[in-house]
Amino acid sequence: MIYIIIGLVLLLIAAPIIAVLPSKREKEQMKLRQQAMAQGISVELTSIDDPIPKQKKYVTGTGKQLKAVLPVAAYRIVRQQDRDWRREPEANWSLERRAVAQDIELPGTWCWLDDKPDNLTPEFIRYLTDNMSHLPEDVVRIEEVNRVISVYWHERSEEAGLQSIVEFLTGCLAIKPIPDVSDQ
Repeated sequence: MIYIIIGLVLLLIAAPIIAVLPSKREKEQMKLRQQAMAQGISVELTSIDDPIPKQKKYVTGTGKQLKAVLPVAAYRIVRQQDRDWRREPEANWSLERRAVAQDIELPGTWCWLDDKPDNLTPEFIRYLTDNMSHLPEDVVRIEEVNRVISVYWHERSEEAGLQSIVEFLTGCLAIKPIPDVSDQ
């Protein structure tokens, strides 16, 4: 009888310790994030409005509508500022993947979140449209706000997905999104 009590006490002590250990999936995600950070990309866990808000998962058992918020990982890289950054307008744009294609100019089900910005260069738009299709299927949104280019991702496509995201982000940095002030 004493051995059973000792065994139960040990189980009660060990169970919380085992419960807080990361799962295999969480270890893989940490490895992906470390690889991205080693390549100069910052990673932030965040949430965005779900591009497909009318889903059953956003309704409780009693029929109450929940807020359509999607938890994602944001992989970000910062565009360096030019010397005359105060005179240079910012390129703020946002694209997201929806359930149904809404823009015939963009591949797949990608569409502009608001309206297509007028100040983007044709080369940058061509880069976006040519390379969006190479992003993993679990990428939900890509955007640039205040010189920060972000890819919102569910991290299901592992290392191959990470590599395509890194290539996409570094490619975005290589192309000027808006014309130079001196060109106008």
